[in-house]
Amino acid sequence: MAAGLNGPVLGDVLKVYRKMPWGVGDTLLNCDSHWRAGGQLMTTPAFIRPSVMAGFSPWLFMDLDVHYGTVINFTEVNFDSYNDSYDAQKPGEPDRYFTLQQQAQANLTLKMAAGPIAVLHFTDLDWWLSDDYYFNWEFATVVRDGFSLRNRTFLLYEFMKNWRIFINYENNNYFESYYMNELVSSGFVIMHPPWNNFLWLFQLGYHVHNPDFEGLKVWSAFVMEWDFPDAE
Repeated sequence: MAAGLNGPVLGDVLKVYRKMPWGVGDTLLNCDSHWRAGGQLMTTPAFIRPSVMAGFSPWLFMDLDVHYGTVINFTEVNFDSYNDSYDAQKPGEPDRYFTLQQQAQANLTLKMAAGPIAVLHFTDLDWWLSDDYYFNWEFATVVRDGFSLRNRTFLLYEFMKNWRIFINYENNNYFESYYMNELVSSGFVIMHPPWNNFLWLFQLGYHVHNPDFEGLKVWSAFVMEWDFPDAE
C-alpha cells in the first residue's frame, strides 16, 4: 500500500503468484533461481488494473516481471491531443465513466550490495493502448497509446540492522508526447522480517523537472509478504 502528496495518490498492489525453482542452484548467484506465474491487482480511487503476470529470477541480482491487463477507469477526462492544456491536480469533469484501456508492462530489478551499502535499480517499460486521448491517473499526463519508461535508482546505507537510509533519483518519459519528469529524494526504510517481511518506506523528494508539480513530494509505502509452502 502506498500514499503520497504532490501529486495526491493512494493505491494498493496485491500480487498472488506461484514460485517454481529453475535450474540447479549450485552457486551463491543462482541459489534462489526461480520463475513465477500469477496475477496482480492494482487499486486506486480513480482506477483498478487487474493483470496476469509471469516472472523470472535467474540470479540473486536480477528480477524480471511481465504483466498484461486492463485498466478500468472509474472516471475518464478526454482530450483532443497530447498538447491540450490540463491541470494535473484538477483534470476536470469526467466525460465518461467506467472506461477500459489495455496496458502491458515489463519490470526489471537489479540489485548489488557490499557490506552496509546497497544499490537498487528499477526500470519499468509500459505500453498503452487506447482509442482516445485521456488523462492517465497513474502517469499524471495525457496519453493515448505508445510507450513510457520509468527509471529509479536507490543508494542505501544500513546504519543498524534492518534500518536503512537512502538517496534516490528517478525519471519518467512518455515518448509519444515527449513528456518527462525528474525527481530526487531521500528517506529511510525499516524492515521487520518476523512480521511477514514487513517493510516501511518513507520518502521526501523534490521535483527537479515536472511540468505539472513543483516543490516537494512526500511518499510512504508499506509492504508485506505471505508465503504458503507446498505440503510435503
